[in-house]
Amino acid sequence: MKKIITMVLLMTVFNSSACVFALNEHTSGDLCESSSQSICKNEESKKILNVKYYGQQESGLVSGCEAVSSSMLLSYYGCDISPKDFSDYYIIKKDWTVKARRTFYGADPNSAYVGNPYIKSGMNCGFGCYAPAIVKAINRAFAEKDSTRLAINVTGVTIEHLIDKYIKNDQPVLLWATMDMKESRPTVSWKVDYVDENAKYALGQTYTWIAGEHCLVLVGYDNDNYYFNDPYMNHGLISYNKDLVNKRYHELGMQSVAVIEK
Repeated sequence: MKKIITMVLLMTVFNSSACVFALNEHTSGDLCESSSQSICKNEESKKILNVKYYGQQESGLVSGCEAVSSSMLLSYYGCDISPKDFSDYYIIKKDWTVKARRTFYGADPNSAYVGNPYIKSGMNCGFGCYAPAIVKAINRAFAEKDSTRLAINVTGVTIEHLIDKYIKNDQPVLLWATMDMKESRPTVSWKVDYVDENAKYALGQTYTWIAGEHCLVLVGYDNDNYYFNDPYMNHGLISYNKDLVNKRYHELGMQSVAVIEK
């Protein structure tokens, strides 16, 4: 009987966590056609960088938006690493577990990816990770390739700052928001059992995951929208309303990652 109750509890948690999230198709607006790393500039008020696209589903990383988006960013800078390889060999990943009294244990997502990015729901499904963990992974890739580039954590700045400083200078940016720009919500909590130098929580502290977390590549803008390479559900190049993006960006802590010259 205890096993049955435990399984019911686990299924309830999974269905309310980032592992399972309602889907809605979005369609993109008027997008330009271009090749290589050329840039579409239909007018001064609109700019879209051409960044190679990867999708989560085609990569098998159903919960691995961070790895897929990072691969797109790396490719733009001439560092071609597949989403699968980036996830498997560069991102620190830590399983989460359930121990005595149905207590969940997992990593600080600033330090490591929590769960398995290839698993959408159930035991050890993928939750995700945050900007500091991705900066660390991208810089491992740059170092291995002897690149002159450096990933930096620019969390805390406005999206307009990202546009002015990076997009207008032909530099795409990783940005954390939500899947399909739906409202986020707190879900499952766990006791932190793994930290590194980027941790914002101490071992044993309780962390609560924000359901709907999603990492995309910011590639452009116009008067009303921001444009992204969105790996979720193979959305491709897609536009979202600026006000909506800003709201979701704030919900996820205004997290972003840029790339600069060393």
